[in-house]
Amino acid sequence: MTATTTSLDLTGKVTLVTGGSRGIGRQLALAMARHGATVVVTARNLDSSPGRSGDTLRGTVEAVEAAGGTALAIPATITDPADAARLVEQTIERAGRLDVLLNNAGVYPDALVAETSDEEWHDAMDVNLNAVFYLTRAALPVMARQGGGRIVNVSSELAWAWMARRIAYSATKAALNAFSQALAVEVRAQNIEVIAWTPGHVLTDMSWPRAKQGVETVEPSFLWMLAQPPMALTGLILRKDEFGKSWGEGV
Repeated sequence: MTATTTSLDLTGKVTLVTGGSRGIGRQLALAMARHGATVVVTARNLDSSPGRSGDTLRGTVEAVEAAGGTALAIPATITDPADAARLVEQTIERAGRLDVLLNNAGVYPDALVAETSDEEWHDAMDVNLNAVFYLTRAALPVMARQGGGRIVNVSSELAWAWMARRIAYSATKAALNAFSQALAVEVRAQNIEVIAWTPGHVLTDMSWPRAKQGVETVEPSFLWMLAQPPMALTGLILRKDEFGKSWGEGV
């Protein structure tokens, strides 16, 4: 596998990014748009949620357009199965197709098990795992009709490198890895590629104290994945910190 990001051309492709208002989601939306993709970004609200300021879906679209790219914002509650299905339907209606689904949205509970409320536990399962299932289920028939597609699920090292106070998060990411690998087997014959990708510890509003790298460091490994031939990486769990070592350019 020798393709590089310089050969990546996403012209005519449509990508759907969850958690697209900030952090990794915004960074990768901008990156894919720079390579020609029409980027559909989603989060719960077009503008800041009540009581919260900062990056927004509208801001992501404006940033993409300012750089000469094309982006659409479709607010959705992806933990609602019907709204997740609507999001995929509206992506097709407004952009015409769906080539890459980036399941990036996540929550990061910080609590010991004895302190974790039912609401916190279920919220982690809903956002980090159930929403991925709902969106994937809605996207698969679309990708199958098109003759293929890519699904990238954002995982975490905490799926296997466990620590206290992050048990809900670890449980969802371990389950996400298993879901990704099993799904890859299930949809291989339809030319739908499924990858679990671990971006590592980067500085976002969800990061923890060990994070020291800027969010821009996630781009090279992610874009390299998209530059590979279809199905070349399906079923793999890829860690960004191994990019260029055990996998990546030159391997």
